[in-house]
Amino acid sequence: MNFIGTLLRSMERSSAGSEDTTQKVMELCGKISPKKALFVGDDIFTPRLVQQRCNSLEAAFSEDFRVEMAAQSGIDSRLVQLFELPETEGGFDFIWYNGTVEFDGITQRLNMLKERMAEGIAVYRTLCWLIEPMPDTRLYYERRFGIIEQMYAVVYKAKELDFGIRDFYIAPKSDWRDGYYKPLSLAAKEYGRANPESSDVSAGLSLLDMETDMFERHGEEFSYIYFILELRNR
Repeated sequence: MNFIGTLLRSMERSSAGSEDTTQKVMELCGKISPKKALFVGDDIFTPRLVQQRCNSLEAAFSEDFRVEMAAQSGIDSRLVQLFELPETEGGFDFIWYNGTVEFDGITQRLNMLKERMAEGIAVYRTLCWLIEPMPDTRLYYERRFGIIEQMYAVVYKAKELDFGIRDFYIAPKSDWRDGYYKPLSLAAKEYGRANPESSDVSAGLSLLDMETDMFERHGEEFSYIYFILELRNR
């Protein structure tokens, strides 16, 4: 396991986010009461909140320790491969998918969401450029994450597949600063104190400092966007 992967085991989530954002996105979904819901992501708070509104929830994680944490919280959970989207007979009527970038493309992911849905709503989180990025920003973050789409491209591709855009929410900078980089930095320092002879620490801290600095200088150019989608022709 790499340095960052080790640190994430001590954190509440493995990517930028917050409980406040989860609650605001859920409010945008309206008064839902799904019979069968699916959550795919990297935190425990979101499936807990979804579970309060549905008869049956399945939560899927690509990290085994998140599966264990969810199970301890009374959430029906399972381990999946990265980018895997579980299926159920008859489809889900609510899906919350916390993605980052799509290595097979946005259209492929939207098609998978459509195939898994019986009806209802899908919350689709993906990393987007909010404005045209500076060249060094694009180079750095696409090396870090993969190809990042412009927000309008996601909207266009969703409409092509007969999704309506009920609403959307742009994750604030505090989700990155307070929900990811600050706790990650604290975890790194604690790990360094506990493992002073580890060769990973110095290199890992240097990379983390570089990414944090890039975010502070260019964080207004990108963020996660939560698209609240609903199928129009079903």
